[in-house]
Amino acid sequence: MDNETIERQISEVVPENAPEIAENDALSEKNTEIDALKRELGECSERILNLNLTLSEAETKLALLMSGTAKEKLSEALVLTSILCKSGKTPEEAAAEIIAAYPHLKAVQRDIPHFSAGGSGESDGFSAVRRIFSAK
Repeated sequence: MDNETIERQISEVVPENAPEIAENDALSEKNTEIDALKRELGECSERILNLNLTLSEAETKLALLMSGTAKEKLSEALVLTSILCKSGKTPEEAAAEIIAAYPHLKAVQRDIPHFSAGGSGESDGFSAVRRIFSAK
């Protein structure tokens, strides 16, 4: 075989724009990687936003409970407090303002009666039992 025949066979097998095709393939692979990274970044951004919302809701709930909100009224107070938080107030400030404006949201403290066996509460609780059994 002579050189011309070899060159002709090579040119038939390998097109003249082979380096450009390889470069385009590399670019398309890079573009695919970039698109995948963009999707992943978008998903991470969504997760961060969701976590931020969850954290701010937890902070607001904590502020409401610390300010004395009734557990039964927590969801109602949370809605009102979150509106104030969006206007730039801290959760603690918003909770205090909501409790002051809506006192029905505050937990009611009930006194639990304490009973004792003694007449004036001076007994240890077992003195009445001792009196019953010792009075034969």
